[in-house]
Amino acid sequence: MPTLEEALAYLGIDYADDMVSSNVQRALNAAVGVVKGAVGDDVIDSFPDNAKLRELILLHMADLYDQRNTTTLKGNAVNRRIVDSIEWQLKLELKRRKEESA
Repeated sequence: MPTLEEALAYLGIDYADDMVSSNVQRALNAAVGVVKGAVGDDVIDSFPDNAKLRELILLHMADLYDQRNTTTLKGNAVNRRIVDSIEWQLKLELKRRKEESA
């Protein structure tokens, strides 16, 4: 799972005060919840070092962070397709892993 430092770097934040760190951490925690809800609760335990999973969490985190002060979420169609594709890939990989271990 990405760390706060990775999330700050992903957002291009060189210096973070307590408020910025708190907002980024909150977005990161929410992004993990979104990914678990979309893919499966055990996805992080099943793929702890998966690059696609890390990127998916960071994409969600950046979207949540960038839209934190708006009243409506503005979806970017290209990013939405990438997110949907990664979520489906991870779902299928998780299902395959469960079937192989059964």
